[in-house]
Amino acid sequence: MYRLKNLRVGLGCDWGNSSPGCVVFACALPDGHVHVWDEYKFQRMTAKDVAAEVKARCRAWGLPRVPSASCDPSLLPAKQGEQGEWIGLTLQRHGLPVHRVSNDRVNGWQRVHEALAVDPATGTPWLTVHPRCKYLSRTLPLMVQAKNNPEDLDSDSDDHACDALRYLLMGGLRPLTGQKRAPEAPVNSMAWWRRVYGGSPQPHGVLA
Repeated sequence: MYRLKNLRVGLGCDWGNSSPGCVVFACALPDGHVHVWDEYKFQRMTAKDVAAEVKARCRAWGLPRVPSASCDPSLLPAKQGEQGEWIGLTLQRHGLPVHRVSNDRVNGWQRVHEALAVDPATGTPWLTVHPRCKYLSRTLPLMVQAKNNPEDLDSDSDDHACDALRYLLMGGLRPLTGQKRAPEAPVNSMAWWRRVYGGSPQPHGVLA
């Protein structure tokens, strides 16, 4: 188990109103893997209410602050000083920091493909998803290629959790698939305890 407050945490956000939107919560583990441990699916919610729910979940998980969410660039103004209240600005105003990442779908799905590859050192995928994330777990295996571009996925399917994952990985919280692995300290040794827990275990923010 790992304590979330000792890990690098990030969010991915795909906005939706008439269609569903989704926020995925993920962390970079010490071994270079990424784990998605929570998700929030919403529909016909105001940006204020979405921000409030994300903040509440961060508090419940014992996070010291709300992590920045990687999002579609259309949620924020393209030009500095451009007038109007974009959805991303409303989210920021209500305490959910968001930052724009590239919406290049081919490169984004490549990040997802690489994350789903198996780490030969452990025999497990570089990206893992907790069973509580039912929306992502259900829709990710159902994604199919776009008819006119085999490097893209069909955007007419229920892809909102998958898009949130794509933005998360494009935002930099992605597996370190090329790193050289340092020798692992024996489980329950002092070095292992310090690396995993950073000190004495606390009752909140434990990732199971």
